[in-house]
Amino acid sequence: MRDENRTPVSGSASLTCPAPVHQGGLPGATPGYARRVIQRRDARHNRARIVAAAAEVFREDGAAAPLQRIARRAGVGHGTLYRHFPDRGALIAAVLEMRLDALERDARDHPDADVLEHLLVEICAFQLDAPGLMTAVRRSTPAHARVDAVVERAQTLLSVALDAAHRSGAVRADVTLTDVFLAIAMIDGVIAARPAAPGAVPVERALTLVLRSLRREDRAGLPVPRPELHLPTPEELGTEP
Repeated sequence: MRDENRTPVSGSASLTCPAPVHQGGLPGATPGYARRVIQRRDARHNRARIVAAAAEVFREDGAAAPLQRIARRAGVGHGTLYRHFPDRGALIAAVLEMRLDALERDARDHPDADVLEHLLVEICAFQLDAPGLMTAVRRSTPAHARVDAVVERAQTLLSVALDAAHRSGAVRADVTLTDVFLAIAMIDGVIAARPAAPGAVPVERALTLVLRSLRREDRAGLPVPRPELHLPTPEELGTEP
């Protein structure tokens, strides 16, 4: 006969009691672990704000803008900025990575016949948006490994887009990847010469001429796509992660 008053066997309570929940809402986590999780989250948020601020400041004042101004725009201290980005080259590489991430996402949304032109338009908009940034990259010595990685990713992205354009018959059969990079360099040269021809009109005209030179003849009269990428600002990222 079962004894209803029998004391439960030691340890049986652990089969029904939930694991303790500590700071951070992680079952079984110690306060120290939860604190480290929050610190890593805050660090990622601060880094994103710094990169967004750098993109804005470089746009306004060029790639030689004071890093202190970027820290103020991001709402972080100088020490926080330098912990994430020990020098200007590292910060420029992060801005390029943010742009390239956006380009790779955008490329997935366009058909084969259009993706190369959309990439060239967005790259042109980036060159116009942050004049001098690519020059700063080329002059950086020694070259940052992350910059090299971004360049390799960009080459791959444009190569895949060019292959798609060839498959769809959107570009002339003799267009090569070297031609695509030459087109980008030509637009960069027009942007650098803007003091002699102010405004965006010469750049838009140069882009039109470049795209027509790459297109198959029956597509030469198509309108030039408009840039459409939007990058987050420090304000949009907010003050809380």
